[in-house]
Amino acid sequence: MSFEPTWANPGAPASAAPQQQPTGGNYGTQNTVAAPANASTVQSALSCFNMGLSVLMCASGVLGVSKSNGFSADIFVALYMILFGVLLFTYELMWWKTVDSVTRVLRKNFGFLFGIKGKSFFIIFIAFLNFGLNSAGEPAKTLGMATGICLLIDGILHFGIMLKYPEYVQYTPPQVSAR
Repeated sequence: MSFEPTWANPGAPASAAPQQQPTGGNYGTQNTVAAPANASTVQSALSCFNMGLSVLMCASGVLGVSKSNGFSADIFVALYMILFGVLLFTYELMWWKTVDSVTRVLRKNFGFLFGIKGKSFFIIFIAFLNFGLNSAGEPAKTLGMATGICLLIDGILHFGIMLKYPEYVQYTPPQVSAR
């Protein structure tokens, strides 16, 4: 018996998978819009941008730990920034090169990242975390503020694309191969 949630398994029944919302006014049938030819380019650009921002977030977290004055809350904020930056980077890396064991762990524990809405809310959440480096010194605070602003814009951009142009973000999340 497996204690994994049903959505964590690649062969989950259709009732466990999130339902795709119909487009248009006719809700009796399932109308889907075909993805445009440049949808993968948009998704790749967003993924690369997320990876770059996660590296900046980790860098500001490392600066926050190294420049903090004694034991303070900034150390915990900086450690969470490093943790969440590595998480976002690892998730985005799984789009480029899937490792079954890592994808399985991410899907099981951080399944909200595998949908565009959950991913955009997570990016907005970690953006506000970057604003929490108060007394960690000038370089860490400045880099944290800049990274936080960029992440906030990125999260809002993801959410806006999902609302305005959903055909650009209709992608299949990385799947683990069946055993």
